[in-house]
Amino acid sequence: MCGIGGIAARNLTPEHVTSAEAMTAALLHRGPDSHGIEVVDNCVLANARLAILDLSERGRQPMPDGDRTCWITYNGECYNAAELREWLVSRGHVFRSGTDTEVVLHLYAELGDACVEKLRGMFAFAIWDSHQRRLLLARDRLGIKPLYYFLTPDRIVFGSEIKTLLASDLLPRRIDAHAVRVFLQLGHIPPPYAAIGGVRPLEPGHVAAWKDGAFETRRYWDLSPHRGSEASPAPATESASEAIAETLSENLVEAMRLHLISDVPVALFLSGGVDSAALGILAQHAGAKMLTALTIGFEDKTFDETESSRRTAELLGLPHNVLTLSAPEMLGGLDHAIWAMDAPTVDGLNSYWICRTAARAGFKAALTGQGGDELFGGYASFEWFARFTRAASRLRWFPRPLANAILDHDAFPFRWRKLCYLAGSEDPFVAAELAVKIHFLERDLASLVDPELARSVAAPGGDGDSEAARHLRHWAARVAACELPEKIAYVDVHAHLEPRLLRDGDAMSMAHSLEVRPVFLDHALMEYTFSLPASLRMQKKKLLLDAMRRLMPPPVYEEIVARPKRTFSFPYHRWLAVDLRPTVEAAFADDRLRAVGVLQPAAVQRVWRRFLAHPARVGWSRVWSLFVLQRWCETMKVTA
Repeated sequence: MCGIGGIAARNLTPEHVTSAEAMTAALLHRGPDSHGIEVVDNCVLANARLAILDLSERGRQPMPDGDRTCWITYNGECYNAAELREWLVSRGHVFRSGTDTEVVLHLYAELGDACVEKLRGMFAFAIWDSHQRRLLLARDRLGIKPLYYFLTPDRIVFGSEIKTLLASDLLPRRIDAHAVRVFLQLGHIPPPYAAIGGVRPLEPGHVAAWKDGAFETRRYWDLSPHRGSEASPAPATESASEAIAETLSENLVEAMRLHLISDVPVALFLSGGVDSAALGILAQHAGAKMLTALTIGFEDKTFDETESSRRTAELLGLPHNVLTLSAPEMLGGLDHAIWAMDAPTVDGLNSYWICRTAARAGFKAALTGQGGDELFGGYASFEWFARFTRAASRLRWFPRPLANAILDHDAFPFRWRKLCYLAGSEDPFVAAELAVKIHFLERDLASLVDPELARSVAAPGGDGDSEAARHLRHWAARVAACELPEKIAYVDVHAHLEPRLLRDGDAMSMAHSLEVRPVFLDHALMEYTFSLPASLRMQKKKLLLDAMRRLMPPPVYEEIVARPKRTFSFPYHRWLAVDLRPTVEAAFADDRLRAVGVLQPAAVQRVWRRFLAHPARVGWSRVWSLFVLQRWCETMKVTA
């Protein structure tokens, strides 16, 4: 696992090389084991390496091929590297290291851009091809590993993080107005937006090529939804159910076996839930010899899962480390956590602290259960999507202006105001998505966003034409002909898991030089799971438990099944109102808000006062999102 960056230009200058050196320095938290840059033709590649496979100097990057005509800077893990290496050796390729990086480079020599289609894992990489004087950029199918770029007519600047690009001093530190709006709507910034003006993410499952100023992107993979009829829920027989559970069980064990490939010890992030317990059992069946479980706990027992996670570790016979996170400790790490975010996000603190715990315990790699809820129907909000879709279908005739007049009042809780989306909608499913996911409505944005910044974007036609609505409509359109459970599952992968949970997970883990491996998001496992009807796989983890039953000792299975579902969360309400209150009020001071120029002080302070008076009406996430946006801009020295 590494950090990558670089610049390709029509005319590469010494100043570009200096910029690349600064970019490398900004990547060192992602790869503290070695770093370097390489100038080849009119391209300079940068890399900071976190050594997981082949810890020797043979793995140093940027890495050349045998005749030094192609160079790669690579971030990720190719879990089928051994299989690919064997095939490449049979075709005459000679290897000098045991790294998967070299496998990717030789695979490019054999297959060209199509090399990405053979890779099983998580990755983002850049290859400079001197024969073609061409730069190839690639990102894994689900976007587990990030890659951003900034394009001008004469050059492209790219890197693993927005911090990497900013360190080049080749782009202005100006926030993107669309990104501000969509962040305040959704709590994260999904593609095609990025926090800095002119910066774009290479989207998941895409490759891009730059040559002499010309730039093009291409999708090489797409997650196919199940398109069968849901009228007769499958499977129809008990034997068919058993066969599906057995096949899923085999796929889970295989995915785990691949994710355990490492030359360093691997940790397990353990909560009290089904997903992480399943990972612990899968790891043991896949041959893990030394696995340590790590858990975050809280002094406030309302949020604490320590006892259930400790019991799981005991049942599985795993060593177990617990960090009990106090408010003072959280406050002490807040500045670094904001920096680690790399882009404003309402989420991510949970990842930050568990990753810090793993890094301080000496780990470089950890297993996580990300994706389990999306694949197997674990979120309670899935039921709200279904209820709201039905409600929106009944209210299509009800005029939206009238719904706004009834519901959109400051005195009402935000969760009530959002119900106006359910009236007069063209697509009831998109309306339900908005009613569940939106943080601030269009009227709120008009008051919160600085007028000068707001004028830099075309005014939307209303809430239904906002950046969030367009983003959700884009993914909903791809499953328009599918049944409702399939729509919910598919859109959640692309509109929540990829742009929020996976992006946050990478940023927070790599801030601590830690590689996080989401086993459930092995693309072959996902393809199999999504080939099944959503009515079968989205039953509150039943399918996962059926698959795991054959692997679990009966006492473990019975105890895990009996546990009530809990959503892991932090005590934000208390932290904001008590422990963080002086910090929040300082960030919301007039002079600091005006210095950044993104948010209007009076509107921000009004939301803050309402939260202090009625926390449940406002909700912690709205105050937290405003605080994060302001502090992130200050930390990154970004202004309107």
